[in-house]
Amino acid sequence: MKQGRLWAAGHLHSRMRGHLGRPVVFWEVYFLRQALYRLYRPRTFDEVVGQDPIITVLRNEMRQQRPSHAYLFVGSRGTGKTTCAKLLAKAVNCLNLQDGSPCGECAICRGIDDGSLLDVVEIDAASNNGVDSIRDLRSEAVFTPAIARYRVYIIDEVHMLSASAFNALLKILEEPPEHVIFILATTEIQKVLPTIISRCQRFDFQRIDSDVIAARLLDVASREGFVLENEAAQLIGRLSDGGMRDALSLLDVCAANEGTVTVETVAAAAGLAGSGHLLDLTGKILAGDTQGMLTLLASLIQKGMEPQRIAAQLAGHYRNLMLAKTLEQPQKLLDCLPTEIDALREQASGIALPDLLQSITALQDAISRMSRSTARRAELELALVSLCEPSVRTGYQALLTRIERLEAALRRGAEAVPQRAEEPAAPVSPPAPIYSPPPEEARLSEPAAPEAPSPVPVRQTARPAPATLEQQETQPFRPWPQVIDQLSGFNSSIAGMLRGTKAYFDGRRILIDVSNPAVLEMLKSNDYTRRQIKQAISEVVGQNYGIGPYRPPVEQQEDTDPLEQLIASLPKAENITIEQ
Repeated sequence: MKQGRLWAAGHLHSRMRGHLGRPVVFWEVYFLRQALYRLYRPRTFDEVVGQDPIITVLRNEMRQQRPSHAYLFVGSRGTGKTTCAKLLAKAVNCLNLQDGSPCGECAICRGIDDGSLLDVVEIDAASNNGVDSIRDLRSEAVFTPAIARYRVYIIDEVHMLSASAFNALLKILEEPPEHVIFILATTEIQKVLPTIISRCQRFDFQRIDSDVIAARLLDVASREGFVLENEAAQLIGRLSDGGMRDALSLLDVCAANEGTVTVETVAAAAGLAGSGHLLDLTGKILAGDTQGMLTLLASLIQKGMEPQRIAAQLAGHYRNLMLAKTLEQPQKLLDCLPTEIDALREQASGIALPDLLQSITALQDAISRMSRSTARRAELELALVSLCEPSVRTGYQALLTRIERLEAALRRGAEAVPQRAEEPAAPVSPPAPIYSPPPEEARLSEPAAPEAPSPVPVRQTARPAPATLEQQETQPFRPWPQVIDQLSGFNSSIAGMLRGTKAYFDGRRILIDVSNPAVLEMLKSNDYTRRQIKQAISEVVGQNYGIGPYRPPVEQQEDTDPLEQLIASLPKAENITIEQ
């Protein structure tokens, strides 16, 4: 065991007896292992990683011996806020300052490390959030430090203070004693009063890059004497979400296993489904294999994986698919290992972007419901079944998707119905001539009759317009699947959007039947997309053709006026005699 790693503890034994027959009590000392995140906590500013701008400012203040009376450290967990607060407390009181950094060897530095120096007080605001605690602090702060140059108060999670405690702290921050320095740390800056923030030097700690964390983990593994694979270190850095403490804690768990720490070791320790399982699960969803998807999900849950964790990982996987589909160089934004990028691109090429967005939204809604539900597995199964079966989806986006698919199906159905051969029209004989007497003879032979009302004008029915050339001469373009395969070789994104579509040829252009309005607009307005499709067509058929959208023929029906139907149904009046 290494020095500094061990804590003493013991237990009582009474097996041996002395010469008087009484049991001899002694302590058998054994040692407990110290956690890695405590053992490798930085002891100087040089050992802090990932926060270079903040360290530079603090070291410059220490070199000039001009510390501020109050500091506010803001950032997510594990980014080094408390560590830098203790380093700053050591630097302002160090007896042998080394280029603005504490030496770590003097009595002051050692006293702060082991917690024996009473002039540096660390307060947990989560458990001491009342006004009485702050009043006690104010009454103690007026006294000069016993040993050190400054009395330093480190208040962790300061946002947990009550409103009255904040007001009490504000008073001493406005008029602090010359020998007192306050260092406040918080993860939720929005809960801190603006009047507190304005009286402190604020430093925002950024999340540590996963590559930096991986390099630090490899260094720790070499010092501890166990083998850590590079990909496993990158996976831990990705899972830690920018927190070094979380990364070291996970490494500590993995190091307890014998042998080399691999990606599988990290996935098992973190309770991950694994990239292979996520690819298989997504593949079954895309194929509509509900039974296979539920079987795979049941096996993952049987291995001890939480449903909410599976949903979060699957949402992250769909996010990776979205980035791989929309970006040409997504490596810096993808939340995966470099070896998984090709598999992501291959799977993303077969999914339309609207489907990806809808899947991410559905999974996020499921995660939100699972946090409030007692049947989390049922919520996850419900969400995944709805992704497998589009017909059971609900919501606005699902309704739009169903309408688009119905419209596409109707168009394909209209094309598939065979057109009946037109029967030859029956010959129409000319109407028989009607005898019309001369006007004079007609007036003499017929009695006078009252004037008949003017006839109701009959609306002329609209005749179907003749079919256009495009509708009359189009025929299926059979090499269209080969064109899509050729297009996927140099632009998988456009090829993925066109999969499942049909194309027709009118003698001079290739007409593409697209049901998605967004893709249709892209074909009309995006010159780059049109050039890519034309290039793929030229490489397949060996000739250059233009492209355009396909407009299926629409059968026009004659309008029928209800008034005409009513008039036609009335009995005709004949031989009406009007008596005086």
